[in-house]
Amino acid sequence: MTDILHILRESDVIGRLEYDRGKDSLSLQYEDSWRFAAEGFPVSVSLPLENGSHGDLAVAKFLQGLLPDNDAVLSAWGKRFQVSKNNPYDLIKHVGEDCAGGLQFVRPDRLDLILSGELDSLRELGDGEMERRLTALKAQTRSVPVQIDGRFSLAGAQAKDALHLKDGKWFVPGGAIPTTHILKPEPDDLNEHALHEHFCLRLVAEIGLPVARSEVLRVGEMKVLSVRRYDRLPASEDGKLVRVHQEDFCQALGHFPSEKYERDGGASVVEIANLLSRESSAPEEDLSRFNMALALNWIIYGSDAHSKNYSLIHAPGSYLRLAPLYDVASYLPYDSNPKSTKRKLSMKIGGEYRLHRISRESWRKYAEESGQDTAWVEVWVNLMIDKVQEKIDVVTAEIFHDWDSVFIRNLRDLLLARVEVCRKAMETQSC
Repeated sequence: MTDILHILRESDVIGRLEYDRGKDSLSLQYEDSWRFAAEGFPVSVSLPLENGSHGDLAVAKFLQGLLPDNDAVLSAWGKRFQVSKNNPYDLIKHVGEDCAGGLQFVRPDRLDLILSGELDSLRELGDGEMERRLTALKAQTRSVPVQIDGRFSLAGAQAKDALHLKDGKWFVPGGAIPTTHILKPEPDDLNEHALHEHFCLRLVAEIGLPVARSEVLRVGEMKVLSVRRYDRLPASEDGKLVRVHQEDFCQALGHFPSEKYERDGGASVVEIANLLSRESSAPEEDLSRFNMALALNWIIYGSDAHSKNYSLIHAPGSYLRLAPLYDVASYLPYDSNPKSTKRKLSMKIGGEYRLHRISRESWRKYAEESGQDTAWVEVWVNLMIDKVQEKIDVVTAEIFHDWDSVFIRNLRDLLLARVEVCRKAMETQSC
């Protein structure tokens, strides 16, 4: 028996996802009308249009990248939908009508209803409903430890919800109407993490790199980080939203989510840089942005900047660009041993994970390995050191306008001290 899900991009059926239950095997088939269309693009760099169909393993890796890689959440979904938590097809069958990116995975019995707009709906959340919803979401993930060895989200453990914001009110959308914001309630064991991540995202914005827009909400007793989805854009003056397709580099390079950290078999910075050089529609600009993002995460000790925290944007005609940054955070305020020589990044710079050993030579080696001009990579790194130092007080003052936080004062001081350490590292051989 073969089950089918149609792959919908706005009003276009671009392919189908098939699951052979007897063989326990997945496949993805592109529609020829999409495959040979001028506006056609692949659902993933790892699943190119040139091949009309793709088999089990490659498809499974892409699909699992659309799901939370948190065992507690997947178990809860499995119980709710009465399917196996280990079967990505059966989970996508129930949750695939609003995923990260621009695709909807739609059951055959719902396809015409979705296309006609008959299922379009916005259900407003009543008094206290958002608080109850987010509280339940946090409880669902408590069985998985969040803070381990500098990893903020062990396999994506941080609770997230997605809702639609309209006229200052929150809704659960249905049909073809997309969610607009991702809501992240603060983890219990990461003090002030909502303010912290908001601070880091605002720092990126002030520096001038494309980044997801955020704000901190008070929901009951919780602080909640609200992040506007960059993969949802207004299409016209009437405010109708369209989905923009994206994928993370774990998907693009054909890795399972469990391999998002390089030391777990995941992508390296060189692989990502090479993909941008090969596939980006503006490779020089995207490589510069990626280099600056890498430097930023080195400077702030963004220990969780793995390959799922960098993404690509797809657009018609195989247009491909590096996506805005998201999930940016520093491990400095949670580091119980700031003098430790075991502090590590998620991906090596010049063959080195350990923070104190990443130096000017490490950046030069990374440039050489990725075929880039070493002098230009040094320019981007030094520019980021200057920019972080320049903008920290601007962002601190902005945050303090709404939230008077001792934590943010401490974060500011830690980042300024770290800037000086990195400045010396670019002048000498070690950090």
